[in-house]
Amino acid sequence: MYANDFNGEIVVNTESQVAEFIRNRPAFNANQFIFTFEESSISRLCAFVRDDYCVLYFLDSEQKGTFASHGDDDIRDETITFYENVHGAEVVLASTMVITVKQMNDACTEFFKTKTRPTCIRWIEL
Repeated sequence: MYANDFNGEIVVNTESQVAEFIRNRPAFNANQFIFTFEESSISRLCAFVRDDYCVLYFLDSEQKGTFASHGDDDIRDETITFYENVHGAEVVLASTMVITVKQMNDACTEFFKTKTRPTCIRWIEL
């Protein structure tokens, strides 16, 4: 699987490499991840992470839609600020999309195994 973040792109071949990759927070205790596969390069799992907050997006290669994670917990703020790069470019996302780090870890591992939209979290179709 191809994995891209603030530091660039690498290839990950095992679940443990996926887990190690998504622990990386090189700037602002944050990162943005993009996962894809060569044979289905349009299917992508994207993650924004800052501190304990995560938001996932899934873009389907078969034109079945674009999805965002749907969080289970209520967060006091209506939006959460994430970062798009190490230079501090910000993106503001709705707090209803925020999931836990564990949920993100599980979803990234499931995507690695199945190459499909993870079923371990709830999704909102965009």
